[in-house]
Amino acid sequence: MPNFIMNIRRITKPGQEGALIASAIETLNGANAPGNVSYDTSIPVMADPTVTSALLFEALSDFEKVQDEVMNSPERAKQYASTNALAGKVTTTLYRIIDPVEPGPDDQGFTPKYMTRTLLLAKRGEASNVLNVVREVRSNLPGRKPMINMAVLGNPDLVRIVGRYGSLEELEMEQARMRENEEYKTALGQLAGLTTMVRQTLARIVYSKQ
Repeated sequence: MPNFIMNIRRITKPGQEGALIASAIETLNGANAPGNVSYDTSIPVMADPTVTSALLFEALSDFEKVQDEVMNSPERAKQYASTNALAGKVTTTLYRIIDPVEPGPDDQGFTPKYMTRTLLLAKRGEASNVLNVVREVRSNLPGRKPMINMAVLGNPDLVRIVGRYGSLEELEMEQARMRENEEYKTALGQLAGLTTMVRQTLARIVYSKQ
């Protein structure tokens, strides 16, 4: 079971979206790690659309090996650089998985098509309390449970929630159900006092590698 995720977010240049997606898929296929490639379909107004590659690792040593492969292989390094050249900006973040995606009772044969990412920026010193609230809500969800993770290094105040859905209709039904959930409403009130920012994005998964 993976314990870490390396997220490579590449802001798309106008007219280069398709080429960037194709190159990101090729780069992922060259890495000795499972993962996926997705592109944003709904983002905050002031944010930039991205193509995101997510690579999964059981241990930090596995991530280190993939890094070594890129650094020691001119072909791999060239491929990685050519993919980044198609982007306006590239950011990388290594996350620790606190809670993995947990399938629901009806998820046999489930293939995710969309992914939501919710970033909660905690007030200084409140990250553990934000994490506790989020994990409590997650533990009581009756169906599929989202992934929760935090950065290994970087912003220590960031808590990240990743949900997966088979369709936009499923996402809409889940949102409607949560709006009627009293525990969820209480949690939103608690989080309002513990955070300085909440940001949500919706992405389409275009490629997955096991």
